Amino acid sequence: MVPWLFLVTLTAYGVVAELTARTVFARSRAGFVASRGGGPTEGVQERFEQQERAQAEAVALMSGLCWVVAIPALVLRRVVAGLVLCRPAVSQSPAVPAPTVADRIEELERALGLGTPLPIPLPGDSPEPRGAGDGRTKAAHAPAEDATAVHAEAVHAVTEGTRAD
Repeated sequence: MVPWLFLVTLTAYGVVAELTARTVFARSRAGFVASRGGGPTEGVQERFEQQERAQAEAVALMSGLCWVVAIPALVLRRVVAGLVLCRPAVSQSPAVPAPTVADRIEELERALGLGTPLPIPLPGDSPEPRGAGDGRTKAAHAPAEDATAVHAEAVHAVTEGTRAD
């Protein structure tokens, strides 16, 4: 009696493993087709055969062999995903208007002593600092302009050195 019980158990395990593997493979294929255009067109089917079939078969085989774990995971997939990927509720606080945010950013920049950002000079640009003729006072932006001038001169020297080579 024990050998028959063993044979029936292995057969049942094999049948359930095959059904699980087929289900997982079909879901993988359907997911690929849905993500590539919605309808099962010939081009999408070819791309699945070329790109994803081996991976889908491997996942289906492992799911079939581990059907004791895979079946509850397939059944409870949405519940588990909801628990694992849950996000806190979005607060209903009013959004801060953009002008207020911009004013706050400018206030913080002034407190930190930051000037307006200067562009990185490109080869062929003059190394003079930006802002010389825009009406701003030189005292307010002197450290940034001095650093930019030094940087611009260094970039100019490097680009001129590479051109000579």
